[in-house]
Amino acid sequence: MLIALAEGQLIDALYAARSRHYVCPACHQPVNLRHGTRVQPHFAHRAKQRCTVVSEGETRQHIQGKRQLSLFFQSWGPVTLERIIPEIAQRADCWIQRPEKAPVAIEFQCSPITTAQVLARTRGYRRQATYPFWILGQRYCQYGVSWSLIERFATRLRGWGLSLLFWDVRRHQLRIDHHICQDALGNYHWRTTWIRRLAQLEAGNQMPLPRVSLDYSRWRSRLARDLRVKNAGVLAVQERLYAAGHHILDVPACLTTKTATLPIFGQGLLLWRALVISQLFAGPVTWISRQMVERAGRQSFETVGGHRHAVWFTGDQAVITAQRELLLELTAQGYLRVAHDGWQIQRWPTWGIIRK
Repeated sequence: MLIALAEGQLIDALYAARSRHYVCPACHQPVNLRHGTRVQPHFAHRAKQRCTVVSEGETRQHIQGKRQLSLFFQSWGPVTLERIIPEIAQRADCWIQRPEKAPVAIEFQCSPITTAQVLARTRGYRRQATYPFWILGQRYCQYGVSWSLIERFATRLRGWGLSLLFWDVRRHQLRIDHHICQDALGNYHWRTTWIRRLAQLEAGNQMPLPRVSLDYSRWRSRLARDLRVKNAGVLAVQERLYAAGHHILDVPACLTTKTATLPIFGQGLLLWRALVISQLFAGPVTWISRQMVERAGRQSFETVGGHRHAVWFTGDQAVITAQRELLLELTAQGYLRVAHDGWQIQRWPTWGIIRK
């Protein structure tokens, strides 16, 4: 940690003298001052001592990053390093008291942390009417965008859409992976922007993602390979389709779409659509109720490995929207006709190879 108590006063490790006695501001146990030619000045609890407040282990990157971020965000208001919030037993890396707005807590995350821990800390801050900004360190930069990162840290930012934030201590810059979305074949897409000033973050970036080209041939090859190696997720989809008399490699062409969604549809919107219609257009039934649509949508979402909940958002509305759009398309193409409290089947989709 960067701040300790000495004789009742908070002292920054940068200006601390070795001869004084320091204690932790949270647990009031003695701490040691550490600094040298290779060590960034900081305080550390003594061996076998456990602090009552959650905090991250002090690496060189974490220490540098906290100081850099305190300067980066200073135009928002007074910044306090390592502000202790005793109500939630949390030590915010940076605390920004914005004039006439809710405070912001900066969490510069460099070490491993679970989804449950992120959720607990986030909820704790929100109970204190504080907005937590999760900014990731070098450990997380190397992995690329994945559901694991999205689930824990992705948040909607005005002008940036669904975003992940990273801080590079060498460049003194904020990296934003923004407008994160998923195409129908299950691939994630996003833009990456580097910014030097807080004003750039506030201004946003309204540039849309470049047009995404869907490679169905490559997609089918990947599915065929996953079937051969018995990929559990793909096998789950195939088993559902096979029970309805269909094959995963013969998805109807009428289901193809260029719609981008929240990155929550697991193996992709197209397979979800295929599973839905395999249930709706099954057997001799010629009428589809709203309850049948909801049940098929829910079961299919689970089968493709969909994700309904993340720390900062839920996917419920996205699934409802996907169901509505699928039914509208099938109606427009003449497969369905709107009837009382449901839809009448007019003709059945043809299952076969998508040639695109």
